[in-house]
Amino acid sequence: MKPEKITILYFSPTGGTEKVARLICERLGGNTVCRDMTVKNADVLTFTGNDLAVFCVPVYGGRVPAPVKERLSRMSGSGTNAALTAVFGNRAVDDALLELRDMVGEQGFRTIAAAEFIAPHSVDPVYGAGRPDAADKKVIAEFAEKLLNKAAADSPSVITVPGRSPYVKYDGIPLKPAVSAIKCIRCGACAVNCPAGAIDFINPKLTDKAMCISCMRCISICPKRARHIPAPMKTAASAALKRVCAGRREPKIYIE
Repeated sequence: MKPEKITILYFSPTGGTEKVARLICERLGGNTVCRDMTVKNADVLTFTGNDLAVFCVPVYGGRVPAPVKERLSRMSGSGTNAALTAVFGNRAVDDALLELRDMVGEQGFRTIAAAEFIAPHSVDPVYGAGRPDAADKKVIAEFAEKLLNKAAADSPSVITVPGRSPYVKYDGIPLKPAVSAIKCIRCGACAVNCPAGAIDFINPKLTDKAMCISCMRCISICPKRARHIPAPMKTAASAALKRVCAGRREPKIYIE
């Protein structure tokens, strides 16, 4: 039976995952809606067994970004069918899909489909630049079509996804945005929009580095470009990324 409601929920600090999510939304059409779960809010979402939820998250070090678990804790499924999308910066997905499957399973969702797509890397967008491109969009369209068909079937089967448990260890990266005291006008845009709540609302020049997840959202939204990665650190990071992100990675679909 066709889902009564389709909801796409995305966590997208720098916009790459949102772009993939909205492309999926366009292809699913009909009664599909997109919800942004990047910034923490008090919404509690409940899904029925006749709904379909599509969860789209970026991959950080082969894992799901830490704030996603808190967002999911405010959602409740009732054996609700779910599709998972891991968006990565042209390196690898590692255990992110498995971790996300386990997270949504704890909230009452059953995974019937999954996919991996590529977007520009949040630290150095030269890797994955221009993705999703025309070829990616064809795969996204294929994914949406297969997902609709499977969701409409009676009791669609759950799937296995790649990954291993225990998940690959990820303790974040030492790359934390710096603030220009001259350029910062204390508008608070970075504090309001920080997914981790790591920036002080009263004095947005202050960042709790222990809470910061290095998502680079504050850099991408600062109207004065006051936030940045210091040049020496960015050069070192780019050199490290070149070793693991060079070449073209291709999207993958998991629908059995």
